[in-house]
Parts: sequence; structure tokens; C-alpha cells
Amino acid sequence: PVRDVISWNVLMSAYTKAKYDKEVLTCFEEMKSEHLTPDGGTFVYALKACGSMGAKDKGREFHDEISRRNLWKVDLLVGNALVDMYSKCNLLAKAQEVLKKLPARDTVSWNVLISGYVKQQHNEEALKCYEMMQLEEVCPDVVTFICCIKACTNIRAIDKGREIHADIARRRSFATNLTIGNALIDMYGKCGWLAKAQEVFDELRVRDIISWNAIIAGFARHGHLEEVMNYIEQMRHEGLQPDHCTF
Repeated sequence: PVRDVISWNVLMSAYTKAKYDKEVLTCFEEMKSEHLTPDGGTFVYALKACGSMGAKDKGREFHDEISRRNLWKVDLLVGNALVDMYSKCNLLAKAQEVLKKLPARDTVSWNVLISGYVKQQHNEEALKCYEMMQLEEVCPDVVTFICCIKACTNIRAIDKGREIHADIARRRSFATNLTIGNALIDMYGKCGWLAKAQEVFDELRVRDIISWNAIIAGFARHGHLEEVMNYIEQMRHEGLQPDHCTF
């Protein structure tokens, strides 16, 4: 009989998780028609929907309303959602502009921009963001490292990749992360440093099909057939069967 902002937010949250983006925006409009004032959470869900749909014009409308109410200055989640929305809509200059204006930036702030740059193949810009993030003493996380390793892989920036690997090694909580390990194997393999790819592979405490495919791809790319066949046999010996990527 009565609905408040929280009622709408929990429904929008459910639609967001289920990736029903149009329904999220419909909820936003229906909520406004009931003369309810959206809060920070409402805008976060609405901006996520805009980013997923590439609805940049609608996203700009939300940005205007957020700016009028200064929400992005007091709610970092809203600021991060704006950066993420513009990144996903391929408006990277706008995303960077918003990030620079944030009164505070955290790991998520930088991650959404770095991720956007990597997806659009602006790899040098992604690595510059990583450096600026470090200057601000914001701690990287798994997402940061995965994106930056991918950027190094894309442009074969092996020296920068080694620096990032050294940073990972210093942060012991990430040193044994399987996803990071797999990304490093892929990077070293594609850059032609097969001994280093093998070293990272051997140091993994646990290996999955992605680990095996990354090391196999590295050796296959450079024509080392014997090593490829040996890895496939080792892989089977450990109980894993080759998949379509292996073949």
C-alpha cells in the first residue's frame, strides 16, 4: 500500500543482478512519478543499467541531476558509477574528466577507468592510470593487476609487465592468485619470454584449464611442438582433459 525509496531500490537491485536493464530504468521513472526522490543507491543502479545498455544520453540526464544535487561529491559510489557508465559507453574522455573531479578516489574509481581503456585498446592510457593510482597511494587489487597485465600483453610492453609482476610479488596476498598467475603466463608467452612463462606456471600452487592452455599457447605460438605435446600429456596426467582452446 505504501512504497518508499528503499522499496524501489531493492527491486532495482534485483533487476540489476538479473541484468534486466530496461526494467531498472522503468522502475526509476515509476519511482519519480510517485514523487519520491532518488538517493545515491537509486542512481548507482540506474547508471549501471545505462552502462550495460550503452544508453549514454540517458546516462547524461542522470549525470545532470546528480550534479544539481552534488551527490557525486558526497557519495563515492555514485561518482564511481558515473565513471563506469561513461567508460562502458566508450566516452573515455568524459570518464576521465569525472574521475579527476571526484573529491576522493578509491581502487574502484581507478579500476573502472583502467578497464575501459583496456577494452578500447588504449593500453598506454591504462598504464598511465596505474602509475597515477600509485602516486595517490591507492592500493591496486586483483582487477587492477589483471587489466594492467592485459594492457602490457596487448602492446607487448614486457618491461612494464615485469615491473607490475614485481609489484605483485611484493604484495604477498596476490602472489598466489590463480587468475593473476594465468594472466602473467599469457603475457610472458605472447611476449616470447617462454622461460619466464614456464617459471610462473611451475610456481602456481593450483592450475586450471586456463593455466595449461596459456602455457601451451605460448610454446605453440613460437613453434615448440615437443614442449606442447609434453604439456598436453602432463595435463592429462593431472586429470584434466584438453578442451577446444587446447586443440
